[in-house]
Amino acid sequence: MKMIRILYGSDFHGSDIVFRKFIASALQYKANVLIVGGDVTGKAMVPVIHQGGGHYSANLFGGDLSAATLDELDKVKKSISNVGFYPIVLEKDEAEELEKNHDKMTARFEREMCQRIREWMILAEEKLVPQKMDLYFMPGNDDLASIDNTLAEFKHVRNPDMKRFELEGGYELVGNSNANMTPWTCARDIEEDELTRKMDTLAGMIQNPERTIAVLHVPPLDSGLDTCPELDKNLKIITQGGQVVMKGAGSSAVKNFIEKVQPMLTLHGHIHESPGHVRNGRTLSINAGSEYAEGILKAAIINLENGKIKGHLLISS
Repeated sequence: MKMIRILYGSDFHGSDIVFRKFIASALQYKANVLIVGGDVTGKAMVPVIHQGGGHYSANLFGGDLSAATLDELDKVKKSISNVGFYPIVLEKDEAEELEKNHDKMTARFEREMCQRIREWMILAEEKLVPQKMDLYFMPGNDDLASIDNTLAEFKHVRNPDMKRFELEGGYELVGNSNANMTPWTCARDIEEDELTRKMDTLAGMIQNPERTIAVLHVPPLDSGLDTCPELDKNLKIITQGGQVVMKGAGSSAVKNFIEKVQPMLTLHGHIHESPGHVRNGRTLSINAGSEYAEGILKAAIINLENGKIKGHLLISS
């Protein structure tokens, strides 16, 4: 039975360059299966204002960007897209109107998020389908429900959220996009009891745990894959003695699922600063981490052969 190579990444948060690196890495490493584990949309729009006479200006992270030609405008938009934001080119009066109208702002933001996912999926199908590479692309707790609808437009893209797929080699793949409650109350944050019910549903889908890959956006609680700074009620990082206080922010429901079901492999994201791998009995759990704002792809390569994990490696590009 031939080896299956998985390329896994998560938490791209709208970064155009990171997704493009992900596709390029799949081709470079000759992956058979690509898996994206959630949090695929960006966090903000950046207005690029037409100042008249073919001149445009924008502000990114406190720095001024300007363009006087169409090529320069494209470079400004690319710089904004690569850090995961959405450049929107506006006249001054359009920007003022959008700023005043919350509903229009929200609708425009959602439209921009969906459009970038649409562009990514067009690119993915163009590059991967001729190579017979399969893409499993799952939203995460940050992502709106409209992202699922956008993914459904594409014949060759599979969203594993609360679904089961059969892979070549007799492997199974299931997924869940939710997270336990976070301080930001994100779109797919749910309480642990509800997440437990979803994990029970996933467990009921699995036919052969020894050959199952579970794509679970949130890591298991206190696993070392979920360690992040602790925040106070004002969302400020807590320090003691000049040191940042760290805590496990993963899910007890996911932890219990892994201990009970013992799938071959679980793939996680959500906590950017905790890349690594841990074992819990038969289960290997991996968090590839994320440095999307720096334009760095963090990913994992996992080789499967004869129903077993033959090797795995975290990569950075």
